[in-house]
Amino acid sequence: MLVHSYKSGRGRLARSAHGISKRGARGIAAVILSAVVVVSAAACSSGTPASASSSGASAANVDAAKAAIAPFSGAPTTFPVTDPLPTVPFPSGKTFVFLQCSTPVCAQVAKAFTAAVTALGATPTIVSAGATAQTAQAAASSVIALKPDAVIISGNDPALYGGALQTLSAAGTKVVSIQVNKDVSQYGITFNYLGTDLSAQNGKVLADWVIANKGADANVVLYTLPVLDLSAHVQQAFTDEMTANCPSCTVRSVPIDVATIGTTAPRTIVTDLQANPDTNTAVFVSYQTATGLPAALTAAGLSPTTVGFAPTAGNLQDIKDGKLTAGLAIDFPVSIWTAVDAAARLVEGGQPVAGETSGEVPEQILEQKDITFDPTQGWSGYPDYASKFTTLWQGK
Repeated sequence: MLVHSYKSGRGRLARSAHGISKRGARGIAAVILSAVVVVSAAACSSGTPASASSSGASAANVDAAKAAIAPFSGAPTTFPVTDPLPTVPFPSGKTFVFLQCSTPVCAQVAKAFTAAVTALGATPTIVSAGATAQTAQAAASSVIALKPDAVIISGNDPALYGGALQTLSAAGTKVVSIQVNKDVSQYGITFNYLGTDLSAQNGKVLADWVIANKGADANVVLYTLPVLDLSAHVQQAFTDEMTANCPSCTVRSVPIDVATIGTTAPRTIVTDLQANPDTNTAVFVSYQTATGLPAALTAAGLSPTTVGFAPTAGNLQDIKDGKLTAGLAIDFPVSIWTAVDAAARLVEGGQPVAGETSGEVPEQILEQKDITFDPTQGWSGYPDYASKFTTLWQGK
């Protein structure tokens, strides 16, 4: 198993020369889930080499790539949160709201949110925020009337909510965002869990995995998901790392419309691969984009190497069945329960702990040999995470 954890500070991830976090000692990492930004289709390349190095070298630095992903080996050790809440058990009668974005992964986040808040002893409420300013602001307005103690957002750009988050914050609601890749203070967000460093790390890891497995023969298409803010950051880091470690490799990018996931996206991807027959590796900024893809690839007689960030349960099953190659998995349950823990501390008048401010959530590169668990239940580096959090929240 290849496992990696993101931390910052002494004994944690330090910044590399490329401005991307890398591991100093094993911790926990990840991602979850991000704000909305529209990436122009003009950013897509035409399939030319990523770039040439200043020395003109063309060989892939496979050794460097393997060294970069080597720290991902081994099981995660330190749990991200070990300090009990300031007040245990958590006070009764509190309400937590999740403003759910429109991507399929956000439905997975909502499920984990509901389980976490219930275990906390509070009341969970899910409000669909959609993917537009109109739907997001309408959703946030309805939440204002609920007067919740905490609100968590993930997936949507906080700018879509207009001034609603500021209104909530001014009324005393603690607003927690997950992996917003910008300054959140202007939006009334109390605390942002995860951020740009994680997105950059994930792009780098995906690139190094490709180089380690394909070498100088890598001819890559990166399928982006512009609706997610993390998409642009992962894309940039991926391209930068391919440039640094494989200047002769070919890298191009193709945006996928979130509305086509699970419907016409597989056809779009297959058509693109057929139009670019030299492409041997498909990388996904968000693996949910590959939902339903294996059947389409088989029908078209295509078998590219595939890897992507945040595989869903369906992706994990496809990896187990040998229909997809690998995935950089994020521990969805632990990441969402950690965000809920941070919100609970704020509601009690405390502050997020070090494991939350440094973004400690497990990630693991999973290949077929690693799927020894039930894929339908997703992956977690800590099968006993619920009891761990419950002890911190309820004292039992």
